[in-house]
Amino acid sequence: MSRFTRRWPVIFLLAAALLAGGAAVVLRYTVWSDPTATAARLDALMIRILGSTEELKASELLSYHRIEGGTVACMREHGMPYESAPFFSRYEGFTDADLGYGTGRAGVLDSVTEHGRRFITNVLGHAHMPAGYYERGAPPGVDPDGWAAVVNGCRAPYEYRDYHDFLPPTGAYELSDLPGIGSDIIGDSMIKLGIMRYSPCMAELGYQVEWHGRDDFLFHDWGLRLEDAPVNGRPATPAWNDAVAALTATFTADATCREASYRPAMRLLASRLDRWEAEHRAELDAIRAEWRCRVAEAAGLPTTLA
Repeated sequence: MSRFTRRWPVIFLLAAALLAGGAAVVLRYTVWSDPTATAARLDALMIRILGSTEELKASELLSYHRIEGGTVACMREHGMPYESAPFFSRYEGFTDADLGYGTGRAGVLDSVTEHGRRFITNVLGHAHMPAGYYERGAPPGVDPDGWAAVVNGCRAPYEYRDYHDFLPPTGAYELSDLPGIGSDIIGDSMIKLGIMRYSPCMAELGYQVEWHGRDDFLFHDWGLRLEDAPVNGRPATPAWNDAVAALTATFTADATCREASYRPAMRLLASRLDRWEAEHRAELDAIRAEWRCRVAEAAGLPTTLA
């Protein structure tokens, strides 16, 4: 029979303290390793680096005035007629929820909830293109070859870019790859084990694909045609619905089979992000300042050219 001595209260208090401390450790670990919270933080970080919807639209408008406006002015200087391209935004209908890290990298950190949605919204944005956008040419009575030569000369300073094809702030693309973190993630043993499970898992779901073949497997022509897209009050065609269903099912299966590698990758990412952001603070601040400057510069600009 145990005897209750003065030592027992001490032991009970110590056990209670350990339990309380342990609970606190478990709570901190749960919050720290929650992949949903880490994914939300990663999405927000990507928007900080690669721009919000407002910032992307502002960049489009600035690019429109720079490229189309510059081409118009150049053609006038050469005495050539020129019908400028109309302005439209390929981010029409986008919200910041459509941005973030997404599924466009065929990497272990790709979203497990986005399911390829950005591929669909990209086509939807492009479908707002006005009719005849790419069909502008020399007006009647003007030598088409001579006209084309002048147009090419006027567009050369802009590297023949469409105004939608603008660049983010300097260093943004490079920073969005999270330099210094990727090698840690790929080299982690738990993540490697999860990657080994990917191909058998996909086979069980009816897909034959190796981990290193995911680029071609995920990023191909899904049959999302502009003329089939549901925009401007036009309903989606059956072909559009079929393409969306196939894309979504494939990306959903990919996300399911990435869970074994995704969860440890997100835990590892969560443990690295604070230090990474601190190390890249100056770059992040400079990129943020550039995006906000673009918004300020685009404020009040018209969507037509004089």
